[in-house]
Amino acid sequence: MGRKRGFDEDVVLDVVRNRFWATGYAGTSTYDLMEATGLGKGSIYKAFGNKNDLYVRVFSDYCQALVAEAREKLLGGPEAVVPSPMARLERYLVSIASAFAAESPHRGCFLTKGTVDVASDDAKVAEIARRAFESLADVFAATIREAQDEGEVADEADSLALGYLILSVIRGIDSIAKSDIDGTVLERTARTAVALIPRTVHSDR
Repeated sequence: MGRKRGFDEDVVLDVVRNRFWATGYAGTSTYDLMEATGLGKGSIYKAFGNKNDLYVRVFSDYCQALVAEAREKLLGGPEAVVPSPMARLERYLVSIASAFAAESPHRGCFLTKGTVDVASDDAKVAEIARRAFESLADVFAATIREAQDEGEVADEADSLALGYLILSVIRGIDSIAKSDIDGTVLERTARTAVALIPRTVHSDR
């Protein structure tokens, strides 16, 4: 029977993720991770592998959690029951815009940061990012299809293309929030993006 680890793995991974998030992959050394976690190099390598292994692990965990949260809020959880699909989508986008605006300092989304900083040089990170973006777009598209089924959105609207449009708006808000754009502007942008989705025209007859 193996010895029980003298540390909480989830806590260590949170610390590692936050360090990568703050200083980037290239700007974070194994010694930085040792200092941040309080673990020796041997303990880190034995438990998690090398620096790249750790980055891939925390990046993947973050992306999976991000997609699960979107699915919970838009499709599957208690928050997805009462409001209409379009109301859910607007609430979700506005909450993200508000969160990005309220950050101090503005660190944005780890998915965006990892994609920009690492994906071009790391095939594993690129694949994780691609799957995350596809999954998020699929969640948005499914929400729009639900709105079509309920008569909120025009049947001829391309739900997948609109899903990627919403995804692009979120990534854009993430980026410009770092320049300290006023939060009310970001929230209005989120609401406008939802308002641009073609709605069903109901006949008065």
